[in-house]
Amino acid sequence: MRKSGLNLIDRLRGRICVIKIRLIGYAQKTRYRHFGELTYIDTPSCKIVNRNHIAIGNYTIVGKFARIEPILNYGNKAFDPLIEIGNNVWINQNFHCTCAGHVKIGDGTSITANCGVFDINHPYEDININPTKANILVAPVEIGQDCLIGMNSVIMPGTTLGRHCIVGANSVVKGNFPDYSVLAGSPAKIIKKYDPSCGKWMKTNPDGSFIR
Repeated sequence: MRKSGLNLIDRLRGRICVIKIRLIGYAQKTRYRHFGELTYIDTPSCKIVNRNHIAIGNYTIVGKFARIEPILNYGNKAFDPLIEIGNNVWINQNFHCTCAGHVKIGDGTSITANCGVFDINHPYEDININPTKANILVAPVEIGQDCLIGMNSVIMPGTTLGRHCIVGANSVVKGNFPDYSVLAGSPAKIIKKYDPSCGKWMKTNPDGSFIR
């Protein structure tokens, strides 16, 4: 009887949690371009602006103190940004994303604590202009499905990560990386790739070629 009672309490708690998430989602749906079922954002700790330029899929969680900012105007330019976050995405605390073009985070991807994803750069070449006052440069970012981004990593403008890419902690990632790659460092380089010919993860040279 005691075990059955505990199971009933656990089920009730689970249902209450689902109801809370549904209520939060319902309240937020009208503000976003898309807001999926059973998706949860830890408000009010997060700073999220211009929500009609953000589309979030189903069963996605955004943790505490996220800062997600589609940029509509900067300097003398106007932008029409879109941040797409897929289904079953897990974003941990202190995430920062600034977007003036297009940032896409694929289904099933996990982003651990203190990471940043940006599609804008502040040019610094003109020494007569404060870099924060110059017109920004924009290059789209795409993170593929089922990726894992390690703690304290930064995904820079113009980066594409393929499916099931693993980014080591404290990495600065810029460039195009194929499916099933492990990369690490600052700047990040490929250190392993999955080799379908042998069904194993193999060490690589920095250019991604296998070390035989």
